[in-house]
Amino acid sequence: MKINKYLDTIVAISSGNINQAISIIRISGKNSIDIIKKIYKGKIGKNKTITYGHIINPLNNEKIDEVLILWFIGTDNYTGENTIEINAHGGVIVTNRILNIILENGARLAERGEFSRRAFLNNKISLNKAEAINNLINAKNINQTKIAIKQFDDFGYKILREIEQELLKLISMCEINIDYSEYNDIETIENDKLLDSVNLFIGKLTTLIENSERTINVYKGIDVAIIGKPNSGKSSLFNSLLEEEKAIVTNIEGTTRDVLDGEFQIGGILFRILDTAGIRNTKNKIENIGILKSIETIKKAKVILNIIDPTNDKYDDIYESKIKNLITENKVYINVVNKIDICSKEILKKYSNYVWISAANNNTYELKNTLYKMYFKFLTDDVIVSEDVIEKLNSILKSLKKVKEGLKNNYGFETVIIDLREAWSNAKKCLNEEHNNEVLLDNIFKKFCLGK
Repeated sequence: MKINKYLDTIVAISSGNINQAISIIRISGKNSIDIIKKIYKGKIGKNKTITYGHIINPLNNEKIDEVLILWFIGTDNYTGENTIEINAHGGVIVTNRILNIILENGARLAERGEFSRRAFLNNKISLNKAEAINNLINAKNINQTKIAIKQFDDFGYKILREIEQELLKLISMCEINIDYSEYNDIETIENDKLLDSVNLFIGKLTTLIENSERTINVYKGIDVAIIGKPNSGKSSLFNSLLEEEKAIVTNIEGTTRDVLDGEFQIGGILFRILDTAGIRNTKNKIENIGILKSIETIKKAKVILNIIDPTNDKYDDIYESKIKNLITENKVYINVVNKIDICSKEILKKYSNYVWISAANNNTYELKNTLYKMYFKFLTDDVIVSEDVIEKLNSILKSLKKVKEGLKNNYGFETVIIDLREAWSNAKKCLNEEHNNEVLLDNIFKKFCLGK
């Protein structure tokens, strides 16, 4: 017989296992109060009260610490079950002594994210809000907190419900035409009308996914790859953006042999900058390894900065062909003209529509401004900030494109409805109405810290 581990009483140090002024030990589960009564001398509180007392070792009545205890009795709390929070003095030794005494008296150590998982299983929070809480905890700057906090409201639920209802409407239209097509008093729908509805739906869903993916990129940090021919000034730009001399800069071709990385912020937006080896044909084995790493980096990056040296603008078909094969629709590609401090106006006229910089002189304002304007709008858009949900929305989009293709090929409604039902099933999963998947929940909550 399989035992449900979520009936156990769990405990963890929620404030982090470090020396600090106050530490918080959280206990949750049906036996929380019984365990506290064994190890606590003080008043047993009522729901949502605070009492003062001492934690003792019940084996010998030794006082361990004087504490404040917050009582959350019943289901009207974060986890939806009896929860006790012990506020102790924050030394690592004393905090762990209290934790061990609780473990010895009937609790087990909580898994990562298990308090939030119980909140979800007890219908206290949605899966999207649980992820938003984790995102808020791990935010590195103000804009990341703003993105996370957006998911606390019900926008995400509303738009996902609209998607689910729209799919249900399309399915209903198909079913009516399949089952009752011979009845004169039933409103039927022509193939072209359904195709128009599907096309409109695809457009709205595509916009939502694209904006959401860019917002997620803003939250996680945007990978920016600096590429260009040797000696175009890639490493100089890398150092300038990081405001430190991290990359070696010389006039010798092939100086950069490995991919270097670092982080910088523009207006609170986090960018991860990657300096790559110049792409060219070379017989140097080590440099070739660096070039292969550069190609892999370009494939992963969201933004490509193609650095152009106008003092050496000879066409390089090897470089151009390799770069062309790496650029895809989901990447932002920016042509950046470097060394404008040593170029004549006549030369620069050729590059009037490009971004101009002088990396050697730390003149990168135009580039920074371009990057910022490209992403700041995603801080205000209404989007979905959950990679798991975005994955399902992409599956819905894929199904809708199959429906579109089927209708264009004059497939019957009894055929295209199969893909519509698949899309609707994924929409229900987005709303957590099909969440009996332990593997999915394990994958989500293992990202959380131990006491959350």
